[in-house]
Amino acid sequence: MTTPSDIIKVIETWSGRPLNGDEYVTFGSRTAAVRGITVAWTVTPRVIAAAAKAGHNCIVHHESLLYPYPAFTAGHERAYLSWPTNVQRLRLLSKQEMTTIRIHGTADELRIFDAFAAQLGLGQPVADDGAGRYWAKVFASPVATFGELLEHVKRAVGMKALRVTREESGRPVKRIALPWGGVGLFVNVGNVQDMLNLGVDTLICGETDNYGFRFAEEVGVAVIETSHEVSEAEGLKQFAERLNDALDVEVRYVDVPCVWETA
Repeated sequence: MTTPSDIIKVIETWSGRPLNGDEYVTFGSRTAAVRGITVAWTVTPRVIAAAAKAGHNCIVHHESLLYPYPAFTAGHERAYLSWPTNVQRLRLLSKQEMTTIRIHGTADELRIFDAFAAQLGLGQPVADDGAGRYWAKVFASPVATFGELLEHVKRAVGMKALRVTREESGRPVKRIALPWGGVGLFVNVGNVQDMLNLGVDTLICGETDNYGFRFAEEVGVAVIETSHEVSEAEGLKQFAERLNDALDVEVRYVDVPCVWETA
């Protein structure tokens, strides 16, 4: 019998350390018999329905189960538990007798960051910070100019349009860093500055925001934004495949596509 605790033990064996503080069983029982596992970026109603249809009673999710982020903030009577989005998720999980497990930074380190770099066709890093931080790396640009890089990224991630800083299409690009997922957001500019310290001229982000764009643009670094979900999807798919090979229950990946489109 496979339990949620067994799933966590497997992942901790891979990483060689305990899970991070924001990674744990987020709903349900640690000792329930797992019949199948759905891996997804977050726990939307569609993901819950897909898991139930597959006969799965466990969801391994990357992002926080509830809003706000992180869900569990200080206080006793937590008003956010009455927010319709959270109520809907919890009702559906309870109805389907699901257990959910959040695996966040550990999945980033084990697979997601490297998968994003590979998806972009960046090859091996040409420099790092010397401190062994898996994300503080520089990649050589696979093309010569910003315009070429923009088209390259569109093809790599399968997106028709991307947000970018205002750049001449002929601007040279040589050294790239990857603030994947939400690392490009303003709240994470400390991590972005660590990348800028490595002497990069271009950032290919998952998700960023106005201040995140300006932080880099003001020092002459170009930014290309894909989306939070898209930058982590390939790594989560590979993570699910590895779990499927390691456990004696079925593991399937369910895609959570980019939530916005251009109009």
